[in-house]
Amino acid sequence: MPAPYQPDDQQIRDRRDVGARILSLRRQADLTQEKLGERAGLDRRTIGRLENGLVPATLDQLGAIARAIGVPLWRLFREK
Repeated sequence: MPAPYQPDDQQIRDRRDVGARILSLRRQADLTQEKLGERAGLDRRTIGRLENGLVPATLDQLGAIARAIGVPLWRLFREK
């Protein structure tokens, strides 16, 4: 039986970086995790897990979050 998947250090850092940008943009938009989740069609717990880098985000989730915040998708990956 193969070993369970374990992300490497760079993947973990990338998740945390994207999560920190989601958190920052959410706060700039004056949204709670609950409100962002409602707008993006995601559960509040999912938003929290993404912001903390605990789970990898899908492209669909990232697109929904960007639209819900009102920013282009690329803003979730870099500041400017």
